[in-house]
Amino acid sequence: MASAKQIAANRRNASLPRGPLSAEASAAIRENAVKHGLTAKHIVMQHEDEADYHELRASIVMEYQPRTPQEHRFADQIAQNYWRLLRCRRVETATFENRLGALKNRLKIDPKAPIDNDEGISICMSNEGRDFDTLRRYETTIERAWYRAIRELRAAQKERRETEAAQAQTKEEAYNPPLEDTIAVRHPWSPLANEVMAITEPIAHDE
Repeated sequence: MASAKQIAANRRNASLPRGPLSAEASAAIRENAVKHGLTAKHIVMQHEDEADYHELRASIVMEYQPRTPQEHRFADQIAQNYWRLLRCRRVETATFENRLGALKNRLKIDPKAPIDNDEGISICMSNEGRDFDTLRRYETTIERAWYRAIRELRAAQKERRETEAAQAQTKEEAYNPPLEDTIAVRHPWSPLANEVMAITEPIAHDE
């Protein structure tokens, strides 16, 4: 939930003039693709496919439709953490295969022998539990960051929509004032006051 300071800041931002983007702002928007590319260089490892990351990020942008710079930053966080989560799942699989292969070599078991690999994995997890605990903690941390970024993005979008609705309501009220505000008030000293009073006074009838 937004704090009082954040709400006040949003109100100040909403009062700023809205018009055509300046040349500087337009140039900043055009550079977004370059910035995302630079971000990918810090997220995507050398053996990973950078095109896959950009495809993932594009799908997230298409799904959440971020509009403000802040919303785009949250969308980037979602993409980055989901990419790291996918990597963690691959590392988990590789760790199981590596430990299972090492176990078979130590026991001199033919890698193609029909044995229960799940039982072998359980033995590996029992013998080398610390490694798997580290992997689980790493995965849990990434998942929490991923879900947090999703919540923050949705909260920012909700706040933006509420602000836009309030601005639209204020604009509508400004163009459509109440009817009583459009009726001129007749003061007693007005030249038309006597005529208005004469019209409104009851007409006396002779009996």
